[in-house]
Amino acid sequence: MRDKGMRQCASVDGWPDSPKLRCLPPSEPSHTSMSSPENASSKLDLDDKPLPPIEPPSASFLVQLFVIPMIIVGIIVVVWLMFSWLAHMGSNPHELVRDLKKPNEASWQRALTLADLLRNPAHEDLKSDITMATELASVLDAQLDQASFDENSIRLRMFLARALGEFKVPQALPPILRAATIERDPAELDVRRTALEAIGVYANNNREVSLSKNEACMNALITASRERTDLAAEQQVRADLRSTAAFVLGVIGGDAALDRLVILLDDPYTNARYNAATSLCRHGDARAIPVLLEMLDPENQESATDEEHESGREWKRLQVINTGIRSAAQLAENDSVDDLEPVRIALQAIVDSDLASFGSRVRHGIRLNAEDSLLAMQSSDSKAATK
Repeated sequence: MRDKGMRQCASVDGWPDSPKLRCLPPSEPSHTSMSSPENASSKLDLDDKPLPPIEPPSASFLVQLFVIPMIIVGIIVVVWLMFSWLAHMGSNPHELVRDLKKPNEASWQRALTLADLLRNPAHEDLKSDITMATELASVLDAQLDQASFDENSIRLRMFLARALGEFKVPQALPPILRAATIERDPAELDVRRTALEAIGVYANNNREVSLSKNEACMNALITASRERTDLAAEQQVRADLRSTAAFVLGVIGGDAALDRLVILLDDPYTNARYNAATSLCRHGDARAIPVLLEMLDPENQESATDEEHESGREWKRLQVINTGIRSAAQLAENDSVDDLEPVRIALQAIVDSDLASFGSRVRHGIRLNAEDSLLAMQSSDSKAATK
């Protein structure tokens, strides 16, 4: 018989053979654990008390529980639908053109929206809409005639030119050329630069049209490529005009364009010089090689001298060398006559270089690009040899 004072041990997890046991102290006699007649009577009295009556929920409770949340959700849905409707209304190209005929302070935002819509492949059909192009051209002509130089007017002309550049109909080009050549105030320099970019987009969208034979177009580009000034405040923006003109001349091509690009290889502004070399490479013109080798030089610091911050300078050097690598491949693809050995040596030097002037994260990518360009050059040589 077990001693009352002996500890009682039981397994923690309830199994008798569990190694983890917990011993309980010997139980003490307790009078409180015994039920007295008074306690039993009290318990019976509590059990005999009736429960409160069940009442149906009141109308105010139902309103708080269901109606008010439904109203809140409904308001949210209505607001969302309203904003969606406004956004849809503001993105209708034909309505945007109609609104642009009545210019106001917000017109430049509509012109920007229209330009973005025209760039969207989902609206490719609009690029051949003669009516829309004609209406938009008349808006830009009217703005140029108005000769306002406040910020909103300048922006409006810029985005109108950008939108017109997306079209594939001849009605879009004349006002762009006008915007590229008119300068009655320094504020219009930005309009001219944007119009030059629009010419490049138009030329790319209308490859069947030879803009190299368009006298007004070539005059606008060559004039922009000759921009110079002694005013310190305008030197950068006029240098950007030359750089943009060099790029667009490469898009258009033709003998006159290429001859002008060769002259721009000596431009003091690096962007203009490098754009000229890139454009010549696109047409397989080996006259670009001296500047191309400059672009392929990993130690070339001049390419980033115009950048204020170190992060910007590294990014600019990266862009220049990668552009040079791609241009080398284009030159090899389109030139089967000239000796491109100096370009191959420059590309191989990139592959073998530690590229110490670049961050560790981009070095591998630069080497891979150079290797791909070398392979492309070898492939071009093989194709030329079999002809």
